[in-house]
Amino acid sequence: MIGMADLPVEPSILSPDTLRPSGAMLSAQIALGRLIEKSAVAPTGYDPTLIDLLVRLDQASSNRLRGVDLSRQLLLSPSHVSRMIDRAEAAGLVRRNADPNDRRASLVTLTHRGRAVLVDFAPRLEAVIERVIHRNLLPAETETLVELLGRIAGAAVKQIGDGRDGRLGEDRDR
Repeated sequence: MIGMADLPVEPSILSPDTLRPSGAMLSAQIALGRLIEKSAVAPTGYDPTLIDLLVRLDQASSNRLRGVDLSRQLLLSPSHVSRMIDRAEAAGLVRRNADPNDRRASLVTLTHRGRAVLVDFAPRLEAVIERVIHRNLLPAETETLVELLGRIAGAAVKQIGDGRDGRLGEDRDR
């Protein structure tokens, strides 16, 4: 009878050097996301995607965005974002108004209720960020982290927008 120790060990398919950066980013994102969801989002009673929608509207100039702009920011299809806006509108969190610059588009804005949800959510989110990021990184490290993650996100979004097929290590423009 062959024991586990007698089975040949296959070499790893992916090298640890390949997985280390993305694995670290994904692990941090998942862990922080779960903590934010548990500590800050769950008490609101709303879905995390709706809270993300509200945050993006809060951060937008004039606190309003077109659906297509939300779609770009959230990296979701326009139809998915439209359904998300429908849910938020049905919950009284946002409203659609005609875009004065484009008859085909509408502007999504926060309602008083949506703002109230954010006012309730914000201190819990800030507490999580304080405990996890600001207590563990120096201010300069936080700035470096933001800059590096921004570059990585920008490169990935550019490739998504360029219609590249996502083949690792291959750049069709070369």
